[in-house]
Amino acid sequence: MVDDEYMRLLDNLGILFEMRDDLAAPFGIYFYSRRGRPIVKVHPFLTANGFGTRTGVVQPVFEKFLLSHVQRFACVDVQYRTTVSGLSMGQDGVGLNVRTADGTARTITGRYVLACDGAKSFIRSQLGIPFEGTRIDQPHLVIDLAEFPDQSPYSRFFCNPVRPLNSIPSPYGGRRLEFMLAPDDDPEAIVTPECIRHLLDHHSPYKGVEAKIIRSVVYGFSERVARPLQHGRIFLLGDAADVMPPFGAQAMNTGARDANNICWKIAAVLSGRAGERLLETYESERRPQVEAIIRYSVTIGRLANIRSRPLALLRDIVFSALNWIPTVRRFFSSMRYMPKPWLEAGFLVRHGKSKTGLVGRILPRLNLTASDGGTRSIDDIAGSEFVLLGFDVDVEWLRKLLIHPMAQQRWRAIAVRFDSEARAKAGIEVAQIADEETRQIFTAYRGQLMLVRPDRYVASVGDPRSIAIDMNALWRSFGNIAAEPKATASTDAALR
Repeated sequence: MVDDEYMRLLDNLGILFEMRDDLAAPFGIYFYSRRGRPIVKVHPFLTANGFGTRTGVVQPVFEKFLLSHVQRFACVDVQYRTTVSGLSMGQDGVGLNVRTADGTARTITGRYVLACDGAKSFIRSQLGIPFEGTRIDQPHLVIDLAEFPDQSPYSRFFCNPVRPLNSIPSPYGGRRLEFMLAPDDDPEAIVTPECIRHLLDHHSPYKGVEAKIIRSVVYGFSERVARPLQHGRIFLLGDAADVMPPFGAQAMNTGARDANNICWKIAAVLSGRAGERLLETYESERRPQVEAIIRYSVTIGRLANIRSRPLALLRDIVFSALNWIPTVRRFFSSMRYMPKPWLEAGFLVRHGKSKTGLVGRILPRLNLTASDGGTRSIDDIAGSEFVLLGFDVDVEWLRKLLIHPMAQQRWRAIAVRFDSEARAKAGIEVAQIADEETRQIFTAYRGQLMLVRPDRYVASVGDPRSIAIDMNALWRSFGNIAAEPKATASTDAALR
């Protein structure tokens, strides 16, 4: 299941258009009581990222798309049936000892290693990094079905204490069903077509429905996080960094956020635009998000999979009552119960501890109309670069800030106008916000500038002088100081 932020990332990578026929339509969530009545309803909706809250994919097909696109890059060497057997770390890089399918041993060296080698990560084990957490005693039978009659655009949690079931849309008219196992179930027998037929007829709303089974397997779940996520020049990503139950549908999305976070930082260091201290922010930025989303996934699982009839009845009564309160109903329907990505520390400057505002959050996907009349998203304009947005500010302020050494390479400056016509300025892009709804969101930022990172998270917001101070602070902490020792003085002089 791919969420809106991951969809935005895939679109920026140029993959999404080719995948359009291999995605399930964006879908919502229904939670049903033990008697089959909806107690929480989330209809599909577009988020500020410009995509639906969640979209179904078939993982093997998805992986083929990723593989085909990574092969566009001459620097990528994909090797199959090659096993990592050891590693060594030096002052300037990491060596991986590998053995190929024909038994040949060799060593691959690099400046950094991204360990994405799964929940049983060899690299994490070799480094002796603890994988802290607990096993969750909620094994589920997962069944992938083709051409299933239930085509409802919802992930449907049937919270029946006798046999909890989750029914999830998948591409090509399919469906994934997840039945919670009872303590006396035989994991080997329950995957057979006969047992699956019994479950459908007696513990689901699909009695008598034809079931074209693609796959059936029993999964157990854990909640674990590696500590730390970084060891020198090695970084843990995806399941190697954390595992969680699937009820929040965030495991794959969390891994995508890991990659989106660390890759722009490594690119900045390798190109000489930042110092290696920037890489240390991977831990401080990712851990709080990961831990929050794991807590969310565990909580959803506990609520949906209650096996006690009295507790299930109490849950249903409470949520049914809450739905009579309009503010609470909107809270559920807009999925505000789900933790939103928010950076607490790292490559950002926050004035005060408030979680309101955009600093530390992902920038909504602005659509901007340029002076030539064309409309493009902020992602299309910025690519993988930093962006300095000025909302109804003097273009000269943007021009002065671009002399800062942080902005010397691969930065975009965009003067965003609310009402006046967009007219091109030398060295500065000028554009209007294309739609009224987005214009209202950003009205509060008129007269201010916004520093946006390559991963589209907002690093700083303020007036021109405070943004200059923030840029100096970020440069002193994370910049390649040796490359430009007079950074602070040059910017201050220009702003005066």
